[in-house]
Amino acid sequence: MTQPRWKCMSRRQSSLFRFVLLLAFCLCSLVSFAADKTKKIVLIAGPITGHPKEAHEYEKNVILLKQLLDTSPDLQGKVRVEAHFHGWPKDSSTLDDADTIFLTSDGTDRDEKNHPLYLGDHLQVIERQIKRGCGLVLFHWSTFNPVRFHDRITEWVGGYFDYETGTAPNHWYSAIQTWKAESTLATPDHSILRGVKPFTTQEEYYYRLRFRDNDARFTPILFTRPPKETNDFAVGWAVERADGGRGFGFTGGHFYANWWNADFRKLILNAIVWTAKLDVPLNGVRSQSFERFKALILTGHNHPAHDWRATTAALILALE
Repeated sequence: MTQPRWKCMSRRQSSLFRFVLLLAFCLCSLVSFAADKTKKIVLIAGPITGHPKEAHEYEKNVILLKQLLDTSPDLQGKVRVEAHFHGWPKDSSTLDDADTIFLTSDGTDRDEKNHPLYLGDHLQVIERQIKRGCGLVLFHWSTFNPVRFHDRITEWVGGYFDYETGTAPNHWYSAIQTWKAESTLATPDHSILRGVKPFTTQEEYYYRLRFRDNDARFTPILFTRPPKETNDFAVGWAVERADGGRGFGFTGGHFYANWWNADFRKLILNAIVWTAKLDVPLNGVRSQSFERFKALILTGHNHPAHDWRATTAALILALE
């Protein structure tokens, strides 16, 4: 007996509907899987407490790094990058799914509270991220840490600037010099050094740092030899922790102008990507070339309503 035409149509429509639903489900799952595979990079800039312009430019470091990571042709669809200022995210729960955290900030030698890790519960929050395998990068002055946290800091990133246990009047064990520094590759076959060549920059390097004795996890990445010293010192280094997480420390980065050195730039981009457990490209993480520019701001105060001081400050902030 032949079925009515409307019943056949209904069955075909029902089958088509189920197929569309299944296809939609598969597409959603694919999109979700792709989102899950991207690595989340959190960049944190501490508050600036007194260095002149072009030095210790924490906010500019983070703004520039975000742009470089977002636009690198090697990282499209592979990373999600967040930038946070004033030393900490407004909502610290954003760190709970970070794959790596990059910190550029003051250190603890003048006042421990100047270092974002030593405010409130921040150290405990970072420790929680470390225990689940999150990466950590300490940049320049943020490598200054109290000796009483030696075990934690060396576990997380391998080493730090020791300003407390030296025999000099200032109690520094570690040292600082500023000079036209030659930076050489300490372990050329490490992923962080892919595509990086030795480079020379005007730099304030910290050296003679405090590391663990006989740390099998520790790999020197970058060497330099300061004036009047007879040995090379590690100023960039990496560790791979037993929990699977990765850490990187770098004591350069004093001068903002060094971002315009292609090898300096690639070193830091590679390190961030490596700590996020992404494969570093064979030739390193590419970044688009860019030029600095100057802007002349002319303002006046011929009218009481023209607040030229506030206007100038707002324009500088927007342009920088």
